[in-house]
Amino acid sequence: MAAALVSDDNFLDEYENKALPIGYRFVPRDHELISFYLFNKIKGFQLPFDVIKNIDFYYLDPFHFSPCEFKHGRKNNEAYYFTKTKEIRSKMDRIERHTRNGYWKSCGKAEEIKHRDRIIGLKRLFVFHWRIPELGFGKWVMHEFSIHPTFLVPHPLLDGKIKAKVYLYI
Repeated sequence: MAAALVSDDNFLDEYENKALPIGYRFVPRDHELISFYLFNKIKGFQLPFDVIKNIDFYYLDPFHFSPCEFKHGRKNNEAYYFTKTKEIRSKMDRIERHTRNGYWKSCGKAEEIKHRDRIIGLKRLFVFHWRIPELGFGKWVMHEFSIHPTFLVPHPLLDGKIKAKVYLYI
């Protein structure tokens, strides 16, 4: 699973993007995130750039992320991460999205990501909510990307070990 976290625009006003070379921007399309990054990550191939970090995303609250990580996207307010999912024990088909001080609440249905008229993945939208009701919800939005199972079936390089990895990242 890949997550794209979007911060509030005002969050980065005091930070400038000095870490990237002039002219470089990481603004991948949805189908590129799935086919070039997530799929290759699952297969164990080298990724084109080391832009997407591996973290335990659901262990951290949004305010734990460094402001300098939000330097991607069209508005330079996005960060991208790979994380493994945690299934809820009583419901093996549900994924736990709780952090220490809050949770990610789903908003709407999953959107199908297509490339050349073929469904290759799913994109889900989540909003962060604090556990303490008085705090309401934060100004944090997450887009969660996962590979659609039909995208994997015809691929000749998949073996049992890789198929097991897929379910960790879906």
